[in-house]
Amino acid sequence: MNQYTDPPSESFETLLLKAHPETALIHELASRLRTLPLPIADWDDLVGKLQREPVPELLQVPTLNTPCLPDELFPIRDEADLAVKLTATIRTFLRQAQAGAGSPARLTLPLHKRLAILADEATRGARRGSGVFDDGGLLGAQQAPTKETRSVWVVTLVLHDCDTGQLLPWSWLTDWSVTYLFDANAQFIAVIDGMWTSYAVLVMRDGYINRRFVLDSATMAGTTQHICLNRA
Repeated sequence: MNQYTDPPSESFETLLLKAHPETALIHELASRLRTLPLPIADWDDLVGKLQREPVPELLQVPTLNTPCLPDELFPIRDEADLAVKLTATIRTFLRQAQAGAGSPARLTLPLHKRLAILADEATRGARRGSGVFDDGGLLGAQQAPTKETRSVWVVTLVLHDCDTGQLLPWSWLTDWSVTYLFDANAQFIAVIDGMWTSYAVLVMRDGYINRRFVLDSATMAGTTQHICLNRA
């Protein structure tokens, strides 16, 4: 047999997954989650079921109160529900990557690191948000894909030390797809696509405990939100 008829050393499925990292990530997570007893009601239910078995590296978190998957993923009713919701979740995260993901080394959770790496690969060379936004932008300085965008809502975040009240400039904020910086005044202006009524972000800084923060259009649109981090 010549080089054109020799059978591949790997399965066709493996070759497809290697050729498309986003699909490989979805497949990796789905293959693990589908082995758990379904339905899965929420993050706490997922953690409880994972505690009875080895936890996959991608889902490892420092504490039970540090979810690495969004609330919108739950409940997971059956395998069909898992396939649809997990695919939509990962693809939504990565499609938001219009301004580059920044350094994945700044993220502490394995899944968020993987998402940042994929987003960075997909948007290499694009500019990165740093606490300000341009007209038509979505979430900080993220550049909109086209000039025609839906309505947006705006929330200004100001970050402090919880104990001292000291401002924490140049801290990081991620939506699990793109990583941004607070500016020199510890402010970040989030400009969010009107398709979202709420939007979860993770605020991070070396030496501090990461904090998940949900922006809500009904109560926060047009406001300044003072948030704080506790020292690790």
